[in-house]
Amino acid sequence: MKNIIIIIAALVSINISAQCETKTVKRPDGNTITYFNPKPVIRQTQYEVGTAIYKNETSGMYMVNISVLFKTIPPKNIIGKLTIQTTGKRGIELKLVKSEQVDMNGRKVAIGLYEIDKASFEELKKHQLKSIFFYLESKMYGATVTENKNIYINELKCFNLLK
Repeated sequence: MKNIIIIIAALVSINISAQCETKTVKRPDGNTITYFNPKPVIRQTQYEVGTAIYKNETSGMYMVNISVLFKTIPPKNIIGKLTIQTTGKRGIELKLVKSEQVDMNGRKVAIGLYEIDKASFEELKKHQLKSIFFYLESKMYGATVTENKNIYINELKCFNLLK
């Protein structure tokens, strides 16, 4: 029985560390950022959206990343606030910190980083995603989240485990 408990504990530990694979980069501005690779949450015919949690280790600030892969629409810049609805009772609006376009595998991807305030942090660590809405230039895009609904819950747990 003792051996079974040890094996189960080892498997749980391996599963947690596999889910908590982060990367760390020291940026030229002096900030150290720890982040997860974005996972898909919305797939539309015109675009796909991936998201992840980033942490600025230097300032302690947490951020939501959204990455928009353009499929049938021309690449556009992310602007404005990010609106997130969870299974909780309140919606979240996050302020844009940084926006840029990058080339990934020969395709343009718009990247947006949004600051997570304390109240939003509490909401994101407890509730599944329902929908995400953002602005590409002057038009709002987004949809119901169809996969990886627990992404923020899992990634914020990982940051807590990595302390």
